[in-house]
Amino acid sequence: MSSPQPPYEQVRREIVEQVRTGELKPGDRLPAIRTYAADLGLAAGTVARAYKLLEEARIIVTRRGAGTTIASGAVQEARKDAEATARESGGPVDTALISLFAAPVATARARGARDVEILATVRAVLAGRTATGPRDGQLDGPRAHRLP
Repeated sequence: MSSPQPPYEQVRREIVEQVRTGELKPGDRLPAIRTYAADLGLAAGTVARAYKLLEEARIIVTRRGAGTTIASGAVQEARKDAEATARESGGPVDTALISLFAAPVATARARGARDVEILATVRAVLAGRTATGPRDGQLDGPRAHRLP
C-alpha cells in the first residue's frame, strides 16, 4: 500500500472497485476483519473502519453470525461512489452544484478566507457540524475552521 491515501481508504476503494467491475457480486462473502487485516498486513481497526464506511455506503452488510457480504444494491452504490471519487479527483462535476456554490465561495473569499479554509468548512458542514457546534456525538476538533 504505497498510496498517499490512508490505508482504510485504500481498502474501501479496492472493495468498491471490485464490486463495480463485477469481481465481487451481491451475496459474496468478505473475509472476517481480523483475517483480512492479517492478509493485508494491517491493523484490524484499519479494516474495521473501511468496512464501517462500506456499510454506511450500503455496499456491504454485516450480520451477526452470518458475516459480511456484498449488499444487494451494491453495484449501483459502487458506481455512484466511483463517480464521486472521479469528481473529487478533478473529474466531471455537476454544473447545477457549481452554480449553487459559486456565490458563497466568492463571499468567503471576499471576507479573506483561503481556499483551504473554505474546503475545511464545507467538510465540516458535510460532517454535520454547524456554527452552533458539533452534531450530537461528534467532537469539534482543532481542525474545524469557521469563517468570521
